[in-house]
Amino acid sequence: MARNSYRCFHGRASWKRFYLILAWALLLGLAFAISANAADNPALPPASAVLQRDVYDLTDEFPDPVLAPDPPPGSGKTLLWGYEANFGNSRILSYDIDPYTPGPDCVPDPTGNGRGVAFDPLDGNLWITRLTGFVGDGLIHKVKPPNVPPGTCPQVGVIPFGDGPGGLIQDDIGALDLDQGSKQIWAAGYAPILVGLSLRNYFYLVDRNNGKILQSCFIPANLLNGAGFNDSLSYARLPGLPGSGQYLLTDGGEFFPAPLQVIDTASCHDAKQATVVATFSTTHGLTGIDFEAPGLLSSDPSFLYNDGNQPFTSATVMGPTTATFGLEDISFCGFRAKFGGDGNDGCRY
Repeated sequence: MARNSYRCFHGRASWKRFYLILAWALLLGLAFAISANAADNPALPPASAVLQRDVYDLTDEFPDPVLAPDPPPGSGKTLLWGYEANFGNSRILSYDIDPYTPGPDCVPDPTGNGRGVAFDPLDGNLWITRLTGFVGDGLIHKVKPPNVPPGTCPQVGVIPFGDGPGGLIQDDIGALDLDQGSKQIWAAGYAPILVGLSLRNYFYLVDRNNGKILQSCFIPANLLNGAGFNDSLSYARLPGLPGSGQYLLTDGGEFFPAPLQVIDTASCHDAKQATVVATFSTTHGLTGIDFEAPGLLSSDPSFLYNDGNQPFTSATVMGPTTATFGLEDISFCGFRAKFGGDGNDGCRY
């Protein structure tokens, strides 16, 4: 009798999982249909790119010490970088945003499909992530920015992402940002992960020295925003909200309009569901985002914006991205993650 009930239960679970995957595939197909050139768009992944796990258990780790926790004096400049999506020769572009002026660009890897970028104030270089097609390499790379010297961005370092290429932890890493206090790396998983019957977006705090996962958590994926493939993440220090005062901002998807969710970093542990303390509605779709002294800087497939301070509804167009398929992530030359700034920004350029 128990065996029959067990089979019945698992039969129902299997059907539920089948219908969830079917619904996800239909929504992804609808998202693709919106773009006339979806089959050739490096910002829109195929249905096969979603990850499936029976379980996805991670345990927090203790960080290795950061040897030089304080950056050299900054310049206060308004320099911004963006990493574009493309099936080959994805560029890191640079801009002065006040006044808007495009700067040098470079190609860090001719085969890479650009995803994450984050400024490291400790050495002035950029952490980046990329895909080959839509397959991640399980690594976080470090390159020189295109400004030094102009037009080149040689790789100067690399760390594994968690257990590295081909491990149990997802290899596709999306947007990046730096933790203001520890200087460790916050990373968003790019593809959503189907765990049992739950489709999830995962977030990770990564040890800058060796790539081990220090913290991890998830929120439910937003199927209506690019089927939950996530290109947006920013660490932010925001007043007046519940929780620790330190948050992760994300819209949990691609460039379709969706609420900006505010995750309390203090709730991000052991791959459990995190606490969303607030949501904000921006006036446009988001790809890359970075919250720094000027406000919430963001991009959509065509333009760069300054969405100001919370509630992020005063969007100002700064200028075109000049990226054919848009920017997947952006990073301001600073790290304080506080509106109006908070002392030395670490920007040496």
